[in-house]
Amino acid sequence: MIEVKNLTKSFDGRVVIDDISARFKKGLVNMIIGKSGSGKTVFLKNLIGLLTPSEGEIFYGGKDFLKMRSREIKKLRKDMGMLFQGSALFDSKTVLENVQFPLDMFSKKNLRERKKRAEFCLERVNLEGAHDLFPSEISGGMMKRVAIARAIALNPQYLFCDEPNSGLDPKTSQLIDELINDITKDFGMTTIVVTHDMNSVMNIGDHIIYIHEGKKEWEGSKSEIMESDNNALNEFVFASDLFKKIKEARNSDEIDFSIV
Repeated sequence: MIEVKNLTKSFDGRVVIDDISARFKKGLVNMIIGKSGSGKTVFLKNLIGLLTPSEGEIFYGGKDFLKMRSREIKKLRKDMGMLFQGSALFDSKTVLENVQFPLDMFSKKNLRERKKRAEFCLERVNLEGAHDLFPSEISGGMMKRVAIARAIALNPQYLFCDEPNSGLDPKTSQLIDELINDITKDFGMTTIVVTHDMNSVMNIGDHIIYIHEGKKEWEGSKSEIMESDNNALNEFVFASDLFKKIKEARNSDEIDFSIV
């Protein structure tokens, strides 16, 4: 579990993250949602140590991340998998070499074992036949799947995803959502997804936090989100005509929302 207490981040006196507290549980797809510029990516960067909070505490498994020594941080980073918005694959490496890279860097396994683990991860994301291809030779959706395979190569406890569906068509986005959800459940990871895609939220979101202008404005489940009377959240969620229609249908008992 990851726990955040009173997290605040300022830049040159401007508060971007304002006193946020939250818990992210194991085995769940935890989602951080909000408009562009709301502070959700800054929040994620603080969680993984790319930024240092101005105030507050971050706990991994009950241990204070901000008070860890370098050796403890290095050990923790091996338990973190990261899916970047642009996939961040190495153009000069094959698909297999990209997935094997963190194993080459941090694992004590021999070459045969590292290759076998990389092959297993590619099989897990349904890319068995793409081992020898380069990133320039595969689609955007395949690149995301390679990036997921690389993120789970070290069998992490924590998986962080920054806008995983950015630039993907709806069908491919759904496949990526389902893959993230399945991997989270199968490996019992604590997964945190930063997104503004409400389709993803309603598809796989177990626990959702809405950030508005740097503050935690709302927290709950994907079913509770449809019942909220929070004006800022409703403005965000029902900006799409599709979700307006879903809420109208729910209110008129025309559909069973439990299956959506």
